[in-house]
Amino acid sequence: MREQEDWYRSLGVSAHKSFLERLPGHSSEYFVSLNADIAGDPGYRFALHADGVGTKGILSYLWWRESGRLSLWRALAQDALVMNTDDMACAGITDGFVFSTTITRNPFHIPDEVVQEIIAGVYGFVERLQEWGFSAQVAGGETADMPDVVRTVGLEAVAAARISVEKLLPIRRPTQEVCIVGLASAGQAIYEEEYNSGIGCNGLTAVRHLLLSAQYASRFPETLSPEQSIAYQGRYALTDLVEGYPLGELLISPTRTYLPILREMYRRYAADIYAVIHCTGGGQRKALKYLPYMVIRKENFFPLPPLFSLLEGTRSWQELFEALNMGHRIELYVSPGVVDELIALAHEFRVEAQVIGTARPSERPTRIEASFRGESWVWKREG
Repeated sequence: MREQEDWYRSLGVSAHKSFLERLPGHSSEYFVSLNADIAGDPGYRFALHADGVGTKGILSYLWWRESGRLSLWRALAQDALVMNTDDMACAGITDGFVFSTTITRNPFHIPDEVVQEIIAGVYGFVERLQEWGFSAQVAGGETADMPDVVRTVGLEAVAAARISVEKLLPIRRPTQEVCIVGLASAGQAIYEEEYNSGIGCNGLTAVRHLLLSAQYASRFPETLSPEQSIAYQGRYALTDLVEGYPLGELLISPTRTYLPILREMYRRYAADIYAVIHCTGGGQRKALKYLPYMVIRKENFFPLPPLFSLLEGTRSWQELFEALNMGHRIELYVSPGVVDELIALAHEFRVEAQVIGTARPSERPTRIEASFRGESWVWKREG
């Protein structure tokens, strides 16, 4: 584990930010923080959540410079909003979203028309949510020119929502063994307009430097920190084709939202769902933070989507599965009796789903026992 942390830290990033768990107010009862209702209704709770695109803005910048396609910046807006909505959905919040976004840019590299495309993308994705039957609106935002702070572009979003206490989905520790149903991150759902690579918005610093060739360091030095010790060590160009798609397109594929699927799952099967985990920061070890005193086994991961297959051999499977979702970004801990129904429901939306493992209560701190293609490893929760 220490070697993995040293490798990821050498990139200037952290896979799971465990130091944040020691901050005041941290709770694992829900996947996001919930507060007293802002309107004062005791039958409601209020959620205010923040997340962003991380270094995916750099990938968008690289592919924009390589392809010249200005419209690709609209997808970045979906990334920022979905990183919020799908975190909140893990607590049962699937409606009533109000968004605010903050764009930070270096105007020497990010012109006005790029900012306009990102803002158009924010409103465009909210319109799609509305078309799918979700209540959502944009409450404004901020754009800041920060050339001394930002090397290219950053995009962060805040989402707010009220939810009835009756609809909340707390994380419950099961008393017997349950199944873990994973929802695939790649493919093309019925509500998506094109193929999704599944990349999401986590681990992208690792992906960028493990896959892309050294040419990008010399051509676009603004995408690197002067302190970066491991830069662009891969063998691929953004224009290389992967299963018929340019690698650049796969790397900026917008983060899939699971809202339409989860809304229906909650409506039918909420009583049989013990926890919903969004495998973002920390990848497949994310559940350690939320499920205490459990033994979690993950032994049936999805076949690797094409983009993730390119990473084979670049690092150990354990390191890759800790930094990235590697094929599924949502996992549900559920009663065995509803597994077939949940999988069938996901398939109605053309999203692959399968049992990836099991979880059972334990008297010792939680551990995740994982295996993939002949490699096995264990992640442990401290205390």
